[in-house]
Amino acid sequence: MRKGLFRRTIRRARTARPSGPAIVGDAAGKRYRVVPVDDPETAKYADPPRKWPRVGAMAGAWAIVLALGAWAAPSIAASGSEENQDPRDQAATDAEGAAWSYLRYGSNEDLDRAEAALCEDASPELAPGDLDAIRESYADELGGITDIDLQTGDPVPASDGISITGTVSYIYQGTQRHEEFVVTVQENDGTYCVSDATQPEEEEPGSTGSDGSEGSTGNIIDPESLASEFLTYIVGTRNPQAASEIQCNPFSGITPEELDAAIDDWAATNGPTTGWVSVDPAESADDSTAAFAAEVTLQGELNQETFSFELTVEDDCVASLGGGDGLMDADD
Repeated sequence: MRKGLFRRTIRRARTARPSGPAIVGDAAGKRYRVVPVDDPETAKYADPPRKWPRVGAMAGAWAIVLALGAWAAPSIAASGSEENQDPRDQAATDAEGAAWSYLRYGSNEDLDRAEAALCEDASPELAPGDLDAIRESYADELGGITDIDLQTGDPVPASDGISITGTVSYIYQGTQRHEEFVVTVQENDGTYCVSDATQPEEEEPGSTGSDGSEGSTGNIIDPESLASEFLTYIVGTRNPQAASEIQCNPFSGITPEELDAAIDDWAATNGPTTGWVSVDPAESADDSTAAFAAEVTLQGELNQETFSFELTVEDDCVASLGGGDGLMDADD
């Protein structure tokens, strides 16, 4: 055997290296250094120790603040200025506003606000619930109510307060019905409230007055109210037949049927139409008749126009109707 074929190999144990932060890598080849939590370098950024008694005291203080806020908030809101109140809850500043509020809210399912418009201890013939019942009857008849329109007349001094007439229109799509009301308003130191609300009594067919003429109830008739009623029948309630019953015989000028047909023509161009009237006294050339100037306003989906008319009242009937330029001659 030849020398040198075998060589003794001496293996020495490797000295362990000081341990350091671990190095990890991800799939993209990036390497990260993992730092122990108790590393002095990072320990100075750790969250400070909790002082639990102090935390409890602060939580109790916040609970007291929130409780006081919940207790005081309603009183603070209640003491707000009038500018922050709902305008519908503000008191009426004139007679028309009081009458408007009572009829509008009573006919629009806002009975609490209608009650608020009443005078203290008032017992109106038509209470808010009665106004709501009228609305419901028209809702049943028309199949619903999509809108309520209200027009009020000028205030008239009366023995029991301030009298104001109002016409409520109950509208469902293109169909509408109308009801007339008379509201009595009281004034006290600049505040206004409603003391009564009624509906005009309908004239009974076939009744005779003191002069023996048919259609008269025998009561004194206000010519201005009769003139307004005549036009409202045609323009507001679209009932020319009712207007014909209070016209004189003979009658001159535009007939209720002719005015009704002209409104139909206007509505055919401007869409579903709502109409209302206003009547004012005018100078009469004859002492036996009362003359009035009237304005008829038509409001459609596309337009709104006002037309002027003249009419006369003799005794207890309407004797003539003229004017209507722009409406009656629309086809000329």
